[in-house]
Amino acid sequence: MKIDDYAGTVPVFRPEEYFNGELEGWGVLEGPLGGMRRRASIKAQGSFDVSTNVVRFTEVWTFDDGQVDTLRWNIEVLGEDKYRGEEPSLEGAAHGEQAGCAFHWVYTRNVPDKDGATSRLDFDDWFIRIDDRGVMVKGSAGRLGLPFASAHVTYRKL
Repeated sequence: MKIDDYAGTVPVFRPEEYFNGELEGWGVLEGPLGGMRRRASIKAQGSFDVSTNVVRFTEVWTFDDGQVDTLRWNIEVLGEDKYRGEEPSLEGAAHGEQAGCAFHWVYTRNVPDKDGATSRLDFDDWFIRIDDRGVMVKGSAGRLGLPFASAHVTYRKL
């Protein structure tokens, strides 16, 4: 997939607009050969500061095994459909680009395991806006170009 494939599609996905407010979501994580590994419910809240061009976005993932993972994003709008993000568990920065209904977001994150250890994974997420309230995400996580897991996530704007 290439971001340019989505140019001209509607409704347009802009993180500063869609992540501004309250969201709920659900996700299914699969292993590298398929098969469900985990399920999650997601509660999220964001606000866009026009003066700094930064979206502050917090996601709380509650997994079916009871583990909770909270992400606290600061996503800067760089202009020309480019974005840069920071989050305490990232290694380096996240980078994103937008075209039409799509937003492509890549980053490396130290993901907490249930036992308290972390795993360093590279993420490649594609957000596709369906309508005014719905977004679907197709994501993958891996290391050294090898996928370890994929995610199918749905968000609904409240």
